[in-house]
Amino acid sequence: MAAAPIRFINAAAWPLTIWTSLSHFNDHPADDYVERTSPIVATALAFWLCFVALIVLANPTVTAIGSMMEDGEQLVTFVRRTPGAIVDVLWFITPVLYLIGLWLFASRDEAFPRP
Repeated sequence: MAAAPIRFINAAAWPLTIWTSLSHFNDHPADDYVERTSPIVATALAFWLCFVALIVLANPTVTAIGSMMEDGEQLVTFVRRTPGAIVDVLWFITPVLYLIGLWLFASRDEAFPRP
């Protein structure tokens, strides 16, 4: 039972640990390995794309808008803009992709135990 916590940590960190499994292509028959790894790799790519997009888009862009007043003074206003609908979708889909990948990773370990 000592391996159970390590298996859980490995499964919880699946977006990182999945990439090491790609180095084992030569150890397995092609159909078996592709069947159990391709869905997880696709989910990991989607997760990382959404995660990076969430980090980039959730931080508001600061725009300086300036104008000249009649008496020669300058008026500068800073406006923060965030693409709201995209960020809301990313806040929903990123955890969903994480949970799908966690499920795929855990079910892969049960269906195809390591020697």
